[in-house]
Amino acid sequence: MAKTIEFKVNSPKPFCNYLKKFSSIDSTVLFEVDLKNKGFIAKSPNEERSIVKYGNISFEDAGFKTTSKSDIRIKVGIYNISRLIKIMEQFGSELTFTIKYDDIITKDKSKDYAATSLLLCNDEIKFSIECTSLNIFKYISDDLYNNVIRKVDEVITFDFTKETIERISALCELDKDFKLLEFNNKNGKLYAKGKSFEFLIVPTINYEIKIPIYKDQFNKIDVEKYRVHIAEDRMLFSSLDTNTEVIVSKVEVDDNYEEISNDL
Repeated sequence: MAKTIEFKVNSPKPFCNYLKKFSSIDSTVLFEVDLKNKGFIAKSPNEERSIVKYGNISFEDAGFKTTSKSDIRIKVGIYNISRLIKIMEQFGSELTFTIKYDDIITKDKSKDYAATSLLLCNDEIKFSIECTSLNIFKYISDDLYNNVIRKVDEVITFDFTKETIERISALCELDKDFKLLEFNNKNGKLYAKGKSFEFLIVPTINYEIKIPIYKDQFNKIDVEKYRVHIAEDRMLFSSLDTNTEVIVSKVEVDDNYEEISNDL
């Protein structure tokens, strides 16, 4: 029999802003309602898993309040992020956000919890949203994320400002014919390099490394301040503004800079 968790939301804007982070990765998202730790969690990969975006936001920061004493974690599958955002924006201010969910048995015979529908309502509007089957998602467990995907044997770390991100994005826009962006550390300096430009990011250490990534993936990184960790096979962007991380895998290229493979 379906169960429910009810939240009172004082404004939909913070949660909508949180969801927008994942719309750049895919039109769908699987987020989890962590009642024990009182927050929302999402780990969203693209189809190839060459980029993974992680984000969490506390109920308090999202403007959500619940009287539930449960300590479970409910998986919520959303097929169209933009549609959910637009629906929430119709409410303007306060609303009730109710999650209907069922117990499910996983492949390893353990119990899990999956949302079946969402009900958003206030004195003026009531809107029901069917949740998507979890089968369409590539679920990333906490263990897989922490011990494999985000595990970075860093060789270089640097702070990445919003201004630098915007500057590199503008240069990439002028270098459209080449789809790769290379982070190249040489002679103690880190550069962002396209086909037609080379831009000095920051002085670093004397360690030679080249990390080609897709420009399209760079564009999926939110304009925030980051601490960036470079390893031999990936880059980890850890936001200093929000609880967000982006892991981008290195594109393997041959001598002609044609890509061979890329996944996490």
